[in-house]
Amino acid sequence: MAAYEREQSYRDPVHDFITLRQPLFLELVDTPEFQRLRRIRQLGASYGTYHGAEHSRFGHSLGALWIMTKILDRFRNIGVVVDDLMVTVARAAALLHDIGHGPFSHALEGLLTPGLTHEDWTIRILLEPTAVHRALAKEHPQLPELVASVISGDFTGPVFISDLVSSQLDVDRMDYLLRDSLYTGVTYGQFDLQRLINTLLVEGEQVVSTAKGIGAVEEYLLARYFMYWQVYLHKTTRSQEVVLARMWQRAVDLWKDGRLREGNVPPTLLPLLQGRPGLGEYLAVDDHDVIYAAKVWAGASDWILADLARRFLERRLFKPVYKVHPTSIPRERLSEVAALLVEEGWPPEYYLAVDDVSGAAYDLYEPELTGKRKKPILVLDEMGRPQEITRLSPTMRALSMGPKVAVNIYVPETVVERARKLLMA
Repeated sequence: MAAYEREQSYRDPVHDFITLRQPLFLELVDTPEFQRLRRIRQLGASYGTYHGAEHSRFGHSLGALWIMTKILDRFRNIGVVVDDLMVTVARAAALLHDIGHGPFSHALEGLLTPGLTHEDWTIRILLEPTAVHRALAKEHPQLPELVASVISGDFTGPVFISDLVSSQLDVDRMDYLLRDSLYTGVTYGQFDLQRLINTLLVEGEQVVSTAKGIGAVEEYLLARYFMYWQVYLHKTTRSQEVVLARMWQRAVDLWKDGRLREGNVPPTLLPLLQGRPGLGEYLAVDDHDVIYAAKVWAGASDWILADLARRFLERRLFKPVYKVHPTSIPRERLSEVAALLVEEGWPPEYYLAVDDVSGAAYDLYEPELTGKRKKPILVLDEMGRPQEITRLSPTMRALSMGPKVAVNIYVPETVVERARKLLMA
């Protein structure tokens, strides 16, 4: 009787069955570093707004791998030459692109480990002696460095591999739009994934869409636009993330002043409060540690830390001054709002938040960023020439001219009306 190779199937709500057979990917999924992603929420604190948004980076990473696999299969079927090593690099980069995320994903990024992004931690996981590194190196000695170079943007292999991992039309966005739409219970993020994949080609080593695929790309970009404004920048979600960030900042400030004792800090969080976590210490922290810390700090003797922790746990959030995000605010009047908070007993450094969402993790399609951050989305015209999509699509041209930045101000509910009058006078 013939021996069967091991396979593992994951019943995925977005892609149905995701089946893995290659030993490397079975081993990567089973590593402690990847299993940790089960304990990192994909949408940070969005569950406070959309109660179904409890999904994890684990499922999203599997989904990104699955989409990458389908796109590479298409490319090979239409004659694009991709050697086996480069296929493995692309698939591993898709699977591992988020492995360095910290608790609550983007909500605490830059705060738990100042100066280090989740990409920085991802690269360390790939290059330092972790289970992930060992699995990759066992497959091919250069594999850890090759995958890390895709994540860092220094990859010198086929350009389309980098495009598929990180561009304005990549497997990351394709999966999270569909997944986040499903779990938040909205329809904004839905688009025809298979149709989109079937229109992709490689032209001059870049990923492009065929002329007949312009409708599929438009649908994808419209999904991204509506998810951006309706889900990712939802004012309640942003408020919960503000409260969470201020709670952590108060804990850091108290620790630096010697007013927060070790006995009142979950042990896994001590290295982060001290500001010098090693890789193993960073990987020991997930959403549960932060939630447990909030439960501990809700009983803290420091009233600010206790109040912020209780607000986060009990969903008693700050209120936005503006009901709809404006593109600018009268910053010259913020001092008046700060004085109002002081008068009411709310230290403004913790209870006044200017939330500029132009730097949010989920960005709109912005063709003018070509060469600055992301490549443009290219579509073949009727002559077979690659064109930036807004040149061929009036819909996308109009969309790209719309608002791209937004800002709001958050304060405790008891002062929101007076703050609004000060700022909108």
